[in-house]
Amino acid sequence: MKAFQALSRGFSLASVRRVPPAVAVAGALLVGCSSGGTSDNAAATGSAGAPSPSGATGGQGAASPPATAPNSGDNPALSGFYTQKPVWRPCSAQQSGSGQSGMQCAGLRVPLDYAAPTGKTIELAVYRMPARGPEAQRLGALAVNPGGPGSSVVGLVAYLGQSANLAARHDIVGFDPRGVGGSPRTECADGPLMDRVQSLDPTPADAAAVDEAAAVLKEFGQGCAARTGDLLPHLGTAVAAEDMDVFRAVLGEDKLDYFGVSYGTYLGAIYAEKYPDRVGRFVLDGLVDPGVGRFANAREQAEGFEKAFRAFAADCLTRAGCPFTGTPDNAARSLRARLDAISASPIRLGTRTLGEAMVGTVVSMYLYSPQSWPELRQLLASLYAGNPRPMLTAFDETADRAPDGTYEESILPAYYEIGCADGRMLSAEEAATLAREVSATAPTLGPATVWSWAADCPAPGPDRTQPLDGADVPGMLLVSTTRDPATPHAAAARLQTRLPASVVLTVDGDGHGAYTARNGCVIRAVDAFLLNGKLPARGTTCS
Repeated sequence: MKAFQALSRGFSLASVRRVPPAVAVAGALLVGCSSGGTSDNAAATGSAGAPSPSGATGGQGAASPPATAPNSGDNPALSGFYTQKPVWRPCSAQQSGSGQSGMQCAGLRVPLDYAAPTGKTIELAVYRMPARGPEAQRLGALAVNPGGPGSSVVGLVAYLGQSANLAARHDIVGFDPRGVGGSPRTECADGPLMDRVQSLDPTPADAAAVDEAAAVLKEFGQGCAARTGDLLPHLGTAVAAEDMDVFRAVLGEDKLDYFGVSYGTYLGAIYAEKYPDRVGRFVLDGLVDPGVGRFANAREQAEGFEKAFRAFAADCLTRAGCPFTGTPDNAARSLRARLDAISASPIRLGTRTLGEAMVGTVVSMYLYSPQSWPELRQLLASLYAGNPRPMLTAFDETADRAPDGTYEESILPAYYEIGCADGRMLSAEEAATLAREVSATAPTLGPATVWSWAADCPAPGPDRTQPLDGADVPGMLLVSTTRDPATPHAAAARLQTRLPASVVLTVDGDGHGAYTARNGCVIRAVDAFLLNGKLPARGTTCS
């Protein structure tokens, strides 16, 4: 995925298939960067054993590791990983994308399998924008993750690296999780199969259509197993949290300061639960609740997108060129009727076909930011006027489909397989049943949202249903927007209960991710916490 080539869109679009869950902010941040570092999945079969701390050569920006690894645990076999020395060098254009002046890149060596730390290792891509302020005022590293799962950290590192306040006192840093970006990548399918996966009808007519969808997903899953190799069983948020702790130690931090958006909040929460004594100042923006099971999670997100569409429709109805008339309810019924017609008779455009799932993807992605609403209004107006070509072009952009039909920059494979490892995905049969159920409360975009969680997992993990154990976690800043489509506001109250020392900052508004939406009230609160450790008063609301 990586689109979000356009920062000017306000971090609005994410390139993913049919509304993947917390993916949009990440994509929008990528600013057209292409993957760097090693992308060869054979990296998982590379060197064995922990790296030697003294084995790294010098180089620009090389940091001296601590004499002993901060909080490296009791396993001596991990010591070499915790004390390795990053060698920072200017990123190449391929690694960081055009225009990322000043960004530095390095590698982070981690075990392929933490249960066998003396076995195979992989190298993760890490990035840094050095602090710009005086040395005496610097606070250390601020690690970031923009979401996905599957999005590279490059865009968010670059964006926050230009922050007037945070970048003056923090090194802005991040690592691409295993399976993602410049780290060893997840690979699953060629272009034609990617097309088929992303055009699965979210309102299948009968059991045979569900079986057909299941067969496509099975073919995709088998491709993931064949192409990704021995990396596949070692993906997921739990192992990413272990990698993040190695990263913390390598940065020389006893406690980690962290800013996570969307899925990045899920990673941050899992890390905090596992390592509460290593949590510094954590900001989680666009909350994902790890304690919600996969069915409830998909249902809640479906209702979030429905609510967001009606907010868009209410705005659209006040503006010239809106294809809808009447009320937001009328608009929802109108779009549902249009989607049903496309489902029954997909639109042929030369050698391409525009189906219901593809239109649903575009509409959903453009709901991530009100700054994208004018463009969505124009796309829908063109569709209603009998010109579907702009909608197809918008799909290609959001899905990172190249003109030659390839998906080299798509995050879809990583999104699928990290979701599988986390036990978050649904079978085709489960998705079909839940999509019919949510049609009662989320008829417009609910089915497409549910189907975005459908997969055939070659390496499935268990569905986590137990609530987050955050009793010992220090106070964090939890940012939640009331009409967030992808990470609905309902998660805020639950996480506040599970993280009693933390404070929820409510944003009365629309869109996904408040800080990157340049909300001044949110920026002041987040900066005050990250720079001075001051949490806002409980009950604070920004608008």
